[in-house]
Amino acid sequence: MVYDRLDKYLSGYLPMDYWYDEGVDIAREIIADLKPCDWEMLLEKVSTKDVEWKKKIAYCLYDRDKEYGSSLLLELLDTEDEELFEIALDSLRGFVDKEIAVSLVRDPVLISKMVKLYHDAGKPTRAVLDDLAKKINGYL
Repeated sequence: MVYDRLDKYLSGYLPMDYWYDEGVDIAREIIADLKPCDWEMLLEKVSTKDVEWKKKIAYCLYDRDKEYGSSLLLELLDTEDEELFEIALDSLRGFVDKEIAVSLVRDPVLISKMVKLYHDAGKPTRAVLDDLAKKINGYL
């Protein structure tokens, strides 16, 4: 299974410089090879992974596989880790459609966390949140 290869890769020690220079691209190549059964396994197992693993997967997801990627990112938003929350929101910007926009605005806990993050954040994070809000509002 491709899932096993991805899990092993994300679970391994990857120095930060390597992760951003090459590791992300390698992980994205593996993700591009995921079959529906791999995505199902990923969605099933993600809750058992540590925060660093979750940050890596959230950072690697783009709108390549909207159905599974968006579901995974929405699940990753259920976290107390502020950095993971921010990464998942950033990646989710590429997945926003009407269904996702509606589900986000109907979640008062999520909205509260986003507002708190916005007020505590610096300019780059605020720019990400502003862009996400603009995309959400475009569907409402």
